[in-house]
Amino acid sequence: MNQACLLWCHSGASEVYIGERSFTLVAGDLLFAPEGAVWNPSGAGVILDLSFRAVSITGPARRIHVGQAWAEHMVYEYSRSLFGEREMRGDVAKLFEDRVPTPPLPAPKHARAVAQTLAANPADQTSLEEFAALRGVAARTLQRQFLKSTGYSFSEWRAAQRVSVAASLLAHDFSIAVVANLVGFAATSSLTRAFRRHTNATPSSFTTSSIGMGSAGLPPAIPARTTFAEAQRDQQLWIYSGTATVTTPGYCRFLAQGDMATIPAGTHTRIDVAAGSIAIPVPVGVGEQGMSLRDIVCDAPVAGLTILEQGRWSSLSEELLNTPIPVVL
Repeated sequence: MNQACLLWCHSGASEVYIGERSFTLVAGDLLFAPEGAVWNPSGAGVILDLSFRAVSITGPARRIHVGQAWAEHMVYEYSRSLFGEREMRGDVAKLFEDRVPTPPLPAPKHARAVAQTLAANPADQTSLEEFAALRGVAARTLQRQFLKSTGYSFSEWRAAQRVSVAASLLAHDFSIAVVANLVGFAATSSLTRAFRRHTNATPSSFTTSSIGMGSAGLPPAIPARTTFAEAQRDQQLWIYSGTATVTTPGYCRFLAQGDMATIPAGTHTRIDVAAGSIAIPVPVGVGEQGMSLRDIVCDAPVAGLTILEQGRWSSLSEELLNTPIPVVL
């Protein structure tokens, strides 16, 4: 794929590749991939692909840790993306505001190769002159490539990269002293100075304990939701959590967690999902009994529900209300 997306690591750990870069995602990580990403869907980690048609996040690929407090909310966003919603909710996009982005990779090949080495090992202490000798170019040339292509000098690019990695480690409950050592700062005071230059904040403000549940704080509540949709092919609706009601002309069924309802192709359907509940569309035949989120992610092709235009809701509501409906429990 080459469409911008968000990847949420729901559980376990997984290696994700964006172009020439790789990111190791662990449970609670959220990754913005501006041009898409690849990963092994049947690997150790469960990765949810929040592929909305419009992603209101800009800038380079970057990973943030929002913590398991956001797990249910991210499954809700995953559900919305499968329902065909155009864009993510603003509270998810806001997670990437006021964060520490990774500095841009320089375009010239020598500076880019050096930057990739430092991205892979932020604690690398190789000097500008040593890198230049290894690449067979003058140190002045390498410095000019960094400045012209990224706006950072070599030393400031390395510091910005270290701060970005350090912020992620701090969100994973590493101590400030350990983080300073892991990213190559000789002392915590050096890490603090770099944080102040690049974030106008101290490292302690990026720790989990400084803001409570997860580095992003508590997520908003999952709202009740009513959707009018049409299945492009025979479809099942799986209740991941909570309750929902599925209504079509002549049919109404109340569903609880773990239940499924079949929506025939071409059927206009009203789906009422209770507050705090999550319903996920899946193709017919996927995991009839005891289905888990891993089954959905690994085995199910993209669902085929299409949300109907707002203008058609009133006429469809009238059609449904005027049709005798036996309630199926």
